[in-house]
Amino acid sequence: MGNKPPHYWITCIAIAACYFVFGKLGLQLASVHPSATAVWPPTGIAFAAVLILGYRFWPGIFLGAFLVNWTTAGSMATSLGIATGNTLEALVGAYFVNRFAGGRNVFDSSADVFRFVLLAGMLSTTISATVGVSSLAVGGFAARTALARIWLTWWTGDAMGHLLVSPLLVLFSNKPVLRWRKPQYIEAGALAAGVILIGSHVFMVPFDQTRDFFLPRACMPMLAWTAFRFGRRETAILTAIFSGIALWGTLHGLGPFAVKDQ
Repeated sequence: MGNKPPHYWITCIAIAACYFVFGKLGLQLASVHPSATAVWPPTGIAFAAVLILGYRFWPGIFLGAFLVNWTTAGSMATSLGIATGNTLEALVGAYFVNRFAGGRNVFDSSADVFRFVLLAGMLSTTISATVGVSSLAVGGFAARTALARIWLTWWTGDAMGHLLVSPLLVLFSNKPVLRWRKPQYIEAGALAAGVILIGSHVFMVPFDQTRDFFLPRACMPMLAWTAFRFGRRETAILTAIFSGIALWGTLHGLGPFAVKDQ
C-alpha cells in the first residue's frame, strides 16, 4: 500500500468524498434507523468505482463509508463494521459482474443487465445489509424487534442505489463524450424539460392535488422515446432526474407517494 503513486491516493480520496457527500444526502431519507435509508446512492458509486477503476481502490470506499457512518450514528466499532460490509458489497458485486455479466459492458445486452440486477442489485447488497445491521445489533444501537425492518430498508436502499446510479456512471465511463448534431441537442433538451415539468407537477405539489396515480407514469412515453432515439446512457440520465425529483418531493411530504402522519 505504501508504494502506491500519489494519483492513486488522490483517486481514493475523491471516491471517499463522493461517497461521503451522497451518503449524507441519502441519509436524509432515513426513517426506521439513522443508518438505514430507502435510497443509498453510494452503493452505485462504490460499485462503479471498483468496476471502472479496479479492486485496488477499495480504501476509498472504506474511508467514505466509515466517515459517513461515524458522523451519523453509532460508535467507531459499528462504523468500522458497516464500512467493511459496504466495501465487501462493492467488491463482490463488481466481481460477479466481471465474472458473469460482461464487466464494464454489462449494459450492452439484456441478459447481462438481468444478471447485474440479480447478482449486484439483489445478491451482493445482502452483504452490506447483513453486516451493517449485525454491527448495529452487537453494538447495542438497534433494538432486536426492529432488526428485520432495518435490514429490509437497508437492503432496499442499496438495491435502489445500484439500479439508479450504477448504470449512469458505467455507461458514461464507456462513452464519456456526447456526439450529437444540433437537432439532437434540441430534442434531448425538450425531453429533459418534459420530464422535469411532469416530475415537478406530480411530486412537488401537495398530495391532495395528485390523487391520480396514473400521473407518475406520464413520463414513461418520454423515457421510452429517449431509449429509442438516443440510447441507454441518455435514458439512464432522465430516469435519474425523474427519480431524484420523486425522492425530493416525497421527502418533503409532497406527491402521491408521501406518507402522511395519522
